Amino acid sequence: MVKNFLFLSIASLMVLSACSTEEKTSDCSNTLVPIEIDSGYDLSEPKPNEEVNFSTTITHEGLPVETANQVEFEIWEHGNKEYHHLIEAPKAEPGVYQLDWTFEEDGVYYIYYHVTACNMHRMEKEMVIIGDVDVDAIISNPDTVNLEMGNIEHNNKKRDHSSH
Repeated sequence: MVKNFLFLSIASLMVLSACSTEEKTSDCSNTLVPIEIDSGYDLSEPKPNEEVNFSTTITHEGLPVETANQVEFEIWEHGNKEYHHLIEAPKAEPGVYQLDWTFEEDGVYYIYYHVTACNMHRMEKEMVIIGDVDVDAIISNPDTVNLEMGNIEHNNKKRDHSSH
């Protein structure tokens, strides 16, 4: 009987200690605090035909958001409405969503990180320069793609679920 009690005590401690090492995540209960997103990519000077890893980390009150309602990365080339993609980003770990993408040509591109989590929506836009280009000359012309996107209802956009 003492052996059984000792065994159960040790087993209980092991179970409890395993639970305490599990990473805490946000329960999104405090809707007065906005979600935070930290987005970026892994290469300092990406080149054509080189895979770029885009990532966004979603937190709420300093804790990762376990599962977001929607995370999409929207990628387009400056002034080129033919190169426009809206991709659902896969979850890599709690609060972290990533997408690997390869740009085939030099150019100035943009990525919008669209995040819906904890009943809130956040967007961040980032410029991505691929290869050796004259950025000032390119951006001196208005980005007509960005202007057109503002006039398009977001739900009507073509969604691209392929991986690049």
